[in-house]
Amino acid sequence: MNWLSDFDRPINGGLLALVDKRRVRRHSAFGGLDPEVRRVADDIAARIDGTQAVRSIDELLRRTLLALKAEGLDSLDPPESTLRTYLTQAAQAAGRTTRSHTTKKLRGVLALTAYPALRPGQVVAIDVTRSDTFCVDPWTGKPISVEIITALDVCTRVVLALRVVPRSANAIEAGLILYDVLRPFSQVVEPGQVHDWRWAGVPEAIGSIDDAVVEAERLSGRPLIGEHAIPGLLPDAIRADKGSIFTGRYFREVCTLLGIHLLLSRAKKPTDNAFVERWHETLQRCLLQLSGHKGRNVSQRGSDAGKIVVDKKGRAVFKGDGPSLTPRELELRLREFICTDYHRTRHGGLTVVDRTMEDRSPAVGMTPLEVFDALLAAVGRLHVLQRPDLLYDLLPQLWLTIRHDGVEYKDLTFDCAELDDFRSVPKGFFRDQDRAAPFFMDPRDLARLWFRRPDTGAVVEVPWRRAFQLQAPMTDLVLDAAAKAVKRRGGTNTTINKDSVQREILEAINDIASIDRLRANPDLVDWKPNKVAAAHLRESRSQFDHAEAAEAGARGTRRTRHGASSKGTRADASRSSTPPAFDPTQTAWPTLESQEGEP
Repeated sequence: MNWLSDFDRPINGGLLALVDKRRVRRHSAFGGLDPEVRRVADDIAARIDGTQAVRSIDELLRRTLLALKAEGLDSLDPPESTLRTYLTQAAQAAGRTTRSHTTKKLRGVLALTAYPALRPGQVVAIDVTRSDTFCVDPWTGKPISVEIITALDVCTRVVLALRVVPRSANAIEAGLILYDVLRPFSQVVEPGQVHDWRWAGVPEAIGSIDDAVVEAERLSGRPLIGEHAIPGLLPDAIRADKGSIFTGRYFREVCTLLGIHLLLSRAKKPTDNAFVERWHETLQRCLLQLSGHKGRNVSQRGSDAGKIVVDKKGRAVFKGDGPSLTPRELELRLREFICTDYHRTRHGGLTVVDRTMEDRSPAVGMTPLEVFDALLAAVGRLHVLQRPDLLYDLLPQLWLTIRHDGVEYKDLTFDCAELDDFRSVPKGFFRDQDRAAPFFMDPRDLARLWFRRPDTGAVVEVPWRRAFQLQAPMTDLVLDAAAKAVKRRGGTNTTINKDSVQREILEAINDIASIDRLRANPDLVDWKPNKVAAAHLRESRSQFDHAEAAEAGARGTRRTRHGASSKGTRADASRSSTPPAFDPTQTAWPTLESQEGEP
């Protein structure tokens, strides 16, 4: 009867009158709380970000009171009921589970604008998938599982970059896939042979739109035999899931550096990134043809999958399934498939209808390369200014002081002759507050750092003093494991100095190389062979990337803004005390944000 009377009330009646009053009661003023108490309570509530287990309101209240006491504010004596209600409201806003906490925290990294893919490079989808094919570790000869990370242009479905990485992909590998997107690739197909993708520089001269149309028409045939080029593109937005490699600090800083919006998919919504998910299905067409195919799950795996025998020539071969593939060979086969098959096959999502016909004509399917060339003819050739040392713009940066004996990082000393001119620079030479200089660090190979000379702009390698004695890859994980082993052992020398610490770290790292055979170091029992194999793969890929950048720099050719090539000399480089600023595009292209309000 009370519900009926509330519903029939002429004022404030209806459905709202039936809602539980406790649910609509608000506590917005909290006038009984001192501003300092609210500040401390907000600090405690801000820690509900998914990194810690769910805390009860009683625990949050206890921590708030302890924080007030630690700051000498316990004399404020806040009313407990009001403070408890304030914390309850903050906890409810964060959600009940740690997944909800993480989702709320990631609101700060989400882009506020949705981009329809209207031109090449506007939206690039990136994702990682497990390879359904076993690979052979070239160092141990045992089967290992790898992952494939792909960057796909949403508008044209062209694969802009692809890498095979050890399980599981990390943030630096996600950042380097953007490096691959920025630089143009070229792949040569010859009878009976397909070459690896290579750094191509700016593939064509920049000219008028008419020249771009003629060039697009010339390339529209895309013959199989010949050179296949993909220009480098600078994305407006990156579509990715909420994996830690994409939401971490490093990847977000790279996107900020390049002016890229990060569009994160919703939790448990794979259709938000449907184009790259469909690409993973297309990959099956290639993986099914390769040896060592293991199926998508254990129920699809054959009894011989992953078994390796040695043939008469001493080669590791998958039992009953042809010659094995290393991760590098798998990447080459995937790139060959992309170049000769996928890019040249009609895509079901790329169709065009001839609207000039009076009757409704059927949609005509197009290949990714045909759409890519057609749209480039419409918008013009959009290039990214290239430098051979573009790789180092995307590596983490360290600020280290150059001393007479080199620079020190993680108890290791790095030095080279190129640092002689900067050992006694005054304070403020590189930055205002101290004498520290910027160095580039690759977590996949910590046996060396890189330093950009401010006078010539050249990037030079600064190796670790004991790098020549290494017998194992020194990635960041390997170095941390070795340092922890030395710390647990307590050291073997009575007098600890830099040389003895580096010697012990070197011994621990070399122990990792033989851990599968000897188990000599009891402090490294947690290190399994697959970790060592992953470290080997990451270090070898790091050496490949840096060698490729050095080779591109050794060519000494630079393209001007008008497309002409010129030889670079040390005299020309020394005219500027700093390297040229990173200009992302040759010509400004309006973004959708700048077109808001226009018809």
